[in-house]
Amino acid sequence: MPPSASTTEDGRGRTKYIPLEQTRPSWIQVGCMMFAVGTIFTFGVYKVFHAPESPVGLRGLPLETVTLSTVVGLPQPPSPYHYSDFMAWLKHTNFSTVKGLKWHPDVAEFNISAAAKGKFGPWLTGSSADMAISTAKGINKWVFMQDIMSNGNLGLIGAPGMHLYILRRLLEASKESSHPTFLDAGCGPGYLLMAWALAAGGGSHAVGIDIDKAVIASAQRYLADPAAFDADAVRLPKDVEMEAHVGDALNPDIDALGLEAGSVDAVNMGLAVRKMEDLAPMVRLLREGGLLAAPICKPSDEQPSSVSTGKCAGLFKVFRKGEDGVLKRMPDDPDIPVTFVVALRPEELAATAQAAKSPGPSQAAGLRGKQ
Repeated sequence: MPPSASTTEDGRGRTKYIPLEQTRPSWIQVGCMMFAVGTIFTFGVYKVFHAPESPVGLRGLPLETVTLSTVVGLPQPPSPYHYSDFMAWLKHTNFSTVKGLKWHPDVAEFNISAAAKGKFGPWLTGSSADMAISTAKGINKWVFMQDIMSNGNLGLIGAPGMHLYILRRLLEASKESSHPTFLDAGCGPGYLLMAWALAAGGGSHAVGIDIDKAVIASAQRYLADPAAFDADAVRLPKDVEMEAHVGDALNPDIDALGLEAGSVDAVNMGLAVRKMEDLAPMVRLLREGGLLAAPICKPSDEQPSSVSTGKCAGLFKVFRKGEDGVLKRMPDDPDIPVTFVVALRPEELAATAQAAKSPGPSQAAGLRGKQ
């Protein structure tokens, strides 16, 4: 039977392969199976009523780190990582027969050269763009996609063109500081944290926050993985710092993050905000002259009906903090249209967490889709 295809919440197609096997069991086998089913059912009922509740993350995933340990026969990329070798391997590798994968690696998610010429291509020019592109090629994105291959939630990480554009715009702020500090609010698996540390260089500091404990646990593991970058193409200075913390993007605990007001050079909002006032906590952290990139939702009466619940159609904007402490649009900001998941307020987070504990379609959808 050919595989069936479905379209996910963030508009990216995914294929699930279900092998069908038909056998004719004997009466003895039938009896053994009935006994086993009865035993499992009895144990299951006991667990439901007697076992403690298992914690789940806001995306309906267990808080324990998700791994690829259950995937059988997963092809492994060439090691050590080099972008050209990896891409050649990826383009000629068939993942369709691998059992256990919920997202099959797609060349487009790793192809930095193509992304640099795609939707964001017109704005990927100049030395900062060249640095962003070379840095992205030096990062082993395969490492940062481990959980996504296991849970199928591609919304955990931004598209490659989006990453290039964010880096290109925000790296300008790193040139004005000897210890450039970057905050990624809604950092997911930590890809942009690694990118900032590599591109900003010695003395740089990258801090990420995400509301999901499981996602942060993975980000911390990926950032510490020596295979996460090409040591021959890029250099990770010993004095750089990369951190990932559990936190609220709309109301970060600056003490827990080890940051002070006015100490951050660049901020990326990985979630859309409905109004500019929602950015106030980030503006307080930003230094005078610092840069902030964020998707801003369009007014409710301008939202297309095709946008799913929890997301918004908006414009990706870049601001600089002025002397008066107010964000001001960058003069060359092109207003790129995007669709993002909206940052949730505390009361909305509580409702979402409760919904994630209940079985249903909501568990399958990620809370952060990015374009």
